[in-house]
Amino acid sequence: MNMRLPLCLLVSLCISAASGVKTSSTNPILLGFPDNPAWGWDKAPPKSSLSDPKELGPDLPPDQSKTAKQFNLNLVQLVHWTPIIPAVLMAKNVYFYSDFWDGIFDNDKRRSLLMLLSPIIAFFGGLPGIMMHTYESWQVAPFKNPLDDPNFKISDFNNQWLRIVAYQFIFVMQYVGLITFALGVLGYDFLANFKIWSILGFLVGYLGNQHPKISFSLFQHNTMPLSWYTIGAFGFGVICNLLAFIKLGEYSFPDLKGADRLIKSVLAPLLIAAGGVIEGLLAETRFNQWIHFFAVVLFNWGFWKQLQMYNLAAAVGV
Repeated sequence: MNMRLPLCLLVSLCISAASGVKTSSTNPILLGFPDNPAWGWDKAPPKSSLSDPKELGPDLPPDQSKTAKQFNLNLVQLVHWTPIIPAVLMAKNVYFYSDFWDGIFDNDKRRSLLMLLSPIIAFFGGLPGIMMHTYESWQVAPFKNPLDDPNFKISDFNNQWLRIVAYQFIFVMQYVGLITFALGVLGYDFLANFKIWSILGFLVGYLGNQHPKISFSLFQHNTMPLSWYTIGAFGFGVICNLLAFIKLGEYSFPDLKGADRLIKSVLAPLLIAAGGVIEGLLAETRFNQWIHFFAVVLFNWGFWKQLQMYNLAAAVGV
């Protein structure tokens, strides 16, 4: 009898709570974009600005909505996720051939750990971009800032303020991935005390004043809305990362010399960088989904070339 009373109260509370639950079909605050249906492969209709010559501007074709079909957008979504495959395989390489990596890093397992983590950090450092694209239903489209335009609608434009926030996190987290790789390959004594420089770069990129931002436009559309602090820290990471790839090339391509080794050593980071440049400067100013797809394919290619360098280095060493 004593047990029945608490049980009855629990059932009564559950029923009361369930009666107050509403689905997104009855509660507007739970609406999505797309909303119904909203499977992972469902995409919202092309945004109105993609077929508005006034919003696209005189430098672009009058209708870019033709490229924003569900099939195209699903391809763009797919290639954003596929770099996880070479990233995991790189980590696997360092794990299974840890004796080799420890050996070239002066038996410092911390540097091997950094090599294992760097591709994983690089991939997951792109998640703010995936989140932003999901919010946009994977469409690159003209931007409006809701802080400036109270009539902003997600069905018409992409969100500039969201892009600003996402870009800062993308560049800061990519900096972490770049510098983690560089720390592993170049060691802590690079630049006298590389750990201190690395931490300082992160603090500058993340905590630095985000105003003013770069005012750069292509085809009369703003792009790369980043502060000079974030850009400066990221640039430092890029240079260190390139030097680390050149150093890794000594182990991956020991039979090559001079320009041949240099070109092969920097191909992976240059492909990744080219993908980022094309996405930021062309896909998000021309609003053509195929350009977006091509840019991310270059990301993938760069990741696979980096995996090849890991595999070659380990194979030579073993």
